Amino acid sequence: MLLLVTGVVHAQNRPDFYLKGQLLDSASKRPMAFASVLVLNKNKGIASSADGKFEIPVSIGDSIKISSVGYADYTFLVTSEMRVSGYVKTIEMTEEALALDDFRIYQMSDNFYLRRKVLDTLDPPVKGVNVLGMPVIGPPSKFVPQESGDVTLLSIPIFQEISKNPKQARIIRKMEEAETFQTQRQKEREKYFNKKLVKRVTRIDDRVIDEFMEFCNFLDGEILGRSELDITKKILIKYQAFLRR
Repeated sequence: MLLLVTGVVHAQNRPDFYLKGQLLDSASKRPMAFASVLVLNKNKGIASSADGKFEIPVSIGDSIKISSVGYADYTFLVTSEMRVSGYVKTIEMTEEALALDDFRIYQMSDNFYLRRKVLDTLDPPVKGVNVLGMPVIGPPSKFVPQESGDVTLLSIPIFQEISKNPKQARIIRKMEEAETFQTQRQKEREKYFNKKLVKRVTRIDDRVIDEFMEFCNFLDGEILGRSELDITKKILIKYQAFLRR
């Protein structure tokens, strides 16, 4: 009896035939490579080849699902007509764009970006050499003619001319405005979050107060315009986390 049941189960799992097909993009008619071809009721599947073709063992009545990123899923049932010799099922996949209902933008912390040293191209770090590693030529009053035979060579102040470029002047002006903004921003932050308040709330040692304030890393929206009570609660929460490190 057991052998009979085993034989019946084996016969049911054996596929009736191999289904052949090809996947195409409905718009461009180009083959779709590496799409997923899955037999849902058997939880087995394969991927289409580079030219969009596939060949998978199936049985009549199987449910086939084809999916690929950026395309709508395609599902169909295996019928007896597909068992005919030489039958190839051509499937055209339709593009499907997903649109989000909404999205949110959160303020990033001050140390989200890597802090790199800013080099001022008009104030070279090495005297006599600019950031490009080229020698800086002095003003016209310091030009010294260099004689070579019958030809006199004059040094041309190329870097002096750059400073007269209107585009460069705009860049420098924006840098100055940004620096002013950062200074004003820091002053506003210190009105609400400063060493005096931290010391009064936590009684923290002066040797680690700078480290703790950097550990807090409050965003502008967390402290600017907030009451002293709100900021005190935030400081205490951060202080507990600081002690548990």
